Amino acid sequence: MSVLNRVEDEYVVRWYKPSDLSGFLSLDRAVFHRRRNEAWFRWKYVDNPYVDHVPVLVVEKDGEIVGARPFLAFRMRVGSGTVLALQPADTMVHPDHRRQGLFTRMTSHAIDHYGDGEPAFFFNFPNQRSRPGYLKLGWQIVGDRETYHRIQNPTAFLGDEDGVGSGFLDYVLPLTNDVHGLYRSAVGDSEAFSIARRSGVEAGVLADLYATNPPEAIHALRDETFYRWRFSSPEWERTTYVASDSGDSVAGIVVRKRTTSDGVTVVQLADAVPMVGGDSRDNAFVALLARIVRDYADADLVSVTNGTIPPEVLIRFGFVGDAGPPLSWLSDFDCRLVALPLDDDGWSVGGTRLGLRSNWHISFAERDTA
Repeated sequence: MSVLNRVEDEYVVRWYKPSDLSGFLSLDRAVFHRRRNEAWFRWKYVDNPYVDHVPVLVVEKDGEIVGARPFLAFRMRVGSGTVLALQPADTMVHPDHRRQGLFTRMTSHAIDHYGDGEPAFFFNFPNQRSRPGYLKLGWQIVGDRETYHRIQNPTAFLGDEDGVGSGFLDYVLPLTNDVHGLYRSAVGDSEAFSIARRSGVEAGVLADLYATNPPEAIHALRDETFYRWRFSSPEWERTTYVASDSGDSVAGIVVRKRTTSDGVTVVQLADAVPMVGGDSRDNAFVALLARIVRDYADADLVSVTNGTIPPEVLIRFGFVGDAGPPLSWLSDFDCRLVALPLDDDGWSVGGTRLGLRSNWHISFAERDTA
């Protein structure tokens, strides 16, 4: 049954159908002030390999799509097993139809529908404005979502130097302006590694590296299917870097790049494998970062989530976490990892507590980033 709810105000909550595409994209432009297209929608929601339907709820009124509640599906590894999990993404209500309870209606329908099915839990990363709505519906805060940034062109974000907060440039610029010096300093630790740079995503190589030492913590299963789907968004340009020793692959990093509507060039270290490891892996990451920082010296910003690469390696290359000063001075934007269990085991999935941040190992690969 496609119509899930009809009330006296004539808002209809139902599942997406193909004829809704134009209305969905128009709503996306009105809410997020960006231009997404059919290729993006198909990649993100139609071609997802983990569900057999388009996991998108919409709200219709008078023939117009005025709200949408899409979900990203992931096959999550928990210990030695896997479960299906859903991440709310691109949630939107048209400005003219807010304060009508549409967010709650869509979310409640999703909980009711998926609570009887395969998904084990919801998880996502709401900010301080949307988070209260989730908490009222049963989500719990799991922990922080820290990102490390290498700000290579501070004025791209802050205007000219006269407008920058006191001491900010004095703190950041010394960390980010000596690209060649950083490369030279890393050579001593990494001269045993050869670095291959390959256009696109090397799904087979990355999946093999992941399989050498998967973490016990909750994370998206990184097989070839995952890499082929997750990193094929039309919004990004992608490159795979692989470090090898005596011909054997030791570590790999997926790098993606795009230019925002404001003209800022953003580079993300979207994923790094193996996800856990020892000195050999960490030294390989040093060699990889030395090459990546050099190759993307012209980017305004290079970012990576905390936990993807050891913080001591990132700090060596001038990355600064946004959980504290100086980056925390620039914005009050505060995202948290939250979760809601959907199965009968409550807050334990495969014997692992969902509510403990230390039980999660996530990168940009698990985050809704286009």
